[in-house]
Amino acid sequence: MALPLATPIKLHYSTLDRFSESRTFKTLAGAKAYATRRLGTYYDVSLAFNYAVSGDGIGKLSIRAGTTWKDLIGYTEETA
Repeated sequence: MALPLATPIKLHYSTLDRFSESRTFKTLAGAKAYATRRLGTYYDVSLAFNYAVSGDGIGKLSIRAGTTWKDLIGYTEETA
């Protein structure tokens, strides 16, 4: 069982067709599962603007609080 985090993870997802939702997660595992469902296997991350775009260019995921791209999906400038 995953322990709850001291600071909840807040993610925001939006699409080109104006769908938008914000989600809060108590565990990193829950946030990772959500990011994987929304972004898919292939995505691009902008560390400068703090968002990731799905491979098809339709969806955008932003981290609002509680984690980093490295913790969420293992992404760093070195893995780019």
